[in-house]
Amino acid sequence: MPSRIMYEQQLIDEVRGLSIQEMGRLLKLVHLVREEFMPSKSAAVQSVADFAGCLKDLSDADLSLFDDATRRCNLFTEREPLA
Repeated sequence: MPSRIMYEQQLIDEVRGLSIQEMGRLLKLVHLVREEFMPSKSAAVQSVADFAGCLKDLSDADLSLFDDATRRCNLFTEREPLA
C-alpha cells in the first residue's frame, strides 16, 4: 500500500528535473487543482454563510413565506417511517 512518504518522494523526484519556470507553472497548477477540485471544509462553511447572509435581505413577507415553507418541510422529517 502506497504511503504518504512514498508519494512525497515520487513528487520530489519529478520536480527535481524541472527548470525554475516549469516549477512555477507546476506550483500554479497544483494550487488550481487544490482550489477547484478539492474544496476544503471552509468552502462548505462559506457556502452556508453566503446562504444565511441572503436571508437577512428578505422582506418581512418573503421571510414569512420562507418560515412557512421550512415549517412544512420539518413536518415530514418528524414523521415515523412506515413499517
